[in-house]
Amino acid sequence: MADTFEVADRAMSAADAALHRLDAAVHDPASLTQGEWLAVVGHCQALANRLAAVQSVAVARAARFEQVVLDDGTLGTHEHGAGRVALDAADLVAPHLGVSHHQAQNVVEAAVRRTGREPVPAECDERPGATGLGGLHDAMRAGRLDAYRAGVVADELVEAPAAVAEAVVAALDPHLGTEPAAGLRRRARRVLARISPALLRQRAQRARRETGLRRWVAEPGVDAWHGTFPSEDSAAAWAAVDRLARQYVTDGVCSTIEQARGRALTDLVTQQADVQVRLVLTTPAEAAPAAGALDVVAAAPASTPGDAEPEAASGTAAPTRTPVPAPASVAAGDLVQVTGIRPSEPMFVERGWLERVGAAAGTTVVAQPCHPGSGALVDLLGGLARDGYRPGRRLTALVKARDGRCRFPGCSVAARFCDLDHVRPWPRGATAAANLLCLCRRHHRIKQLPGWSVRLASDGTATWRDPTGRVRTTEPLDALEQVVLAADPADAADLTTAPGPAALPSVLEESFQRVIEQYRVTLRQRAAVAAAAPTPRPSPLPPDTTPPF
Repeated sequence: MADTFEVADRAMSAADAALHRLDAAVHDPASLTQGEWLAVVGHCQALANRLAAVQSVAVARAARFEQVVLDDGTLGTHEHGAGRVALDAADLVAPHLGVSHHQAQNVVEAAVRRTGREPVPAECDERPGATGLGGLHDAMRAGRLDAYRAGVVADELVEAPAAVAEAVVAALDPHLGTEPAAGLRRRARRVLARISPALLRQRAQRARRETGLRRWVAEPGVDAWHGTFPSEDSAAAWAAVDRLARQYVTDGVCSTIEQARGRALTDLVTQQADVQVRLVLTTPAEAAPAAGALDVVAAAPASTPGDAEPEAASGTAAPTRTPVPAPASVAAGDLVQVTGIRPSEPMFVERGWLERVGAAAGTTVVAQPCHPGSGALVDLLGGLARDGYRPGRRLTALVKARDGRCRFPGCSVAARFCDLDHVRPWPRGATAAANLLCLCRRHHRIKQLPGWSVRLASDGTATWRDPTGRVRTTEPLDALEQVVLAADPADAADLTTAPGPAALPSVLEESFQRVIEQYRVTLRQRAAVAAAAPTPRPSPLPPDTTPPF
């Protein structure tokens, strides 16, 4: 193994030196022809594909190692067989790739599958089966296939037996070097329909079982929704939304059909529900505790030899923030940052709407103290602490609102789906906000593994150390953050003028519009080809002729 690492280390050093020379060459002012630049593009892509294949092997092998406590009480590692994946594998890979836990988990599973085995948790008795996707890995090693297109094909074959998957990949092999992702997906489905149509039916059934709706914050002031629905339900719902949207365009309520559909959807939903609003006003705590007074440390029984537990911060005064001055002029159209349904995703709403909601009869308004430095919600006097193991309803709500999500580094699971974990195990640690942390079920288990430790500071900051000695921190939500996007007077003037009735496009017109746009693209492509064709050089101007510019 040491020889293998030496060879790999020398190869990486040589590759790094070669890349430095290549980087210097392409930034040299010497001019190349377009064909030569395109050749460089192709060579770089082939190199990236081959490196991705090497990285896949490295990820799959790293995932097989599990931290164990040896007989002498020290921390060691055990390597499982091919296809096995340790519980914390994705979280050890994530910081090296600079991705979230969810992305790292996808990378680990894809790497294991492409290198020949179905990923199986290390603690399971099930033996990892073959995937039949070795042809994809071979194409990546040859530089013909990138990781994204390989993933597209692998996703189409996720439920296929190894023999079927191998046959489909073999049929696609002539196209792996040139076909775009959409083309490979279509070809894979056609081949799969001929070999095993029952698999396509299983995929359709699974997709219909997994329909749902997701929401996330997009551009400032707007949210994005993504939904999948059974086709027959979608057709009926779309007809209702489209009918109301077209009425909005006809009445001049909205200027475009897309905008009208969005408003029609939200109107149809909110008209069928009674929504109760709870407005929480956050203020800095007058007397925050010292930074180290409530620090809580939890560590697994074993630690890496030579590593010491993180020390609690000294009892220095808690930092405070400088108040943010209010805008010179306050307008109802100002966009104010607030925390919505998902605390981890602050959103912008109009100040006028916020004021109307706050003054409404059914709105509950409460005040909540926050740490003056981090802005974390705090139980200042400890009044929500419990003597027993389970936290009360108000304490649970406070901790989940403070954290907003799983507090493990790189994890984005919403707090409402998380456990409330005692950082220092109960009863040695109290059931109080200063000793509770939101962790998803997976990272709740990982916290208990040998070599992992976490410290929760009084300002809500959690400091994690993994078995390799890497230290990472996660912060609570800053409930004191003030962001106001002042309204533009010109925008307000525009809004005072009611839009007139807009031309309502029909379904046929929308279809024609798409055809016209495709035709325009074709014309632009033809013009580009004509421009690239050689043209006769113009005759030089006479000496006394003024150039036409």
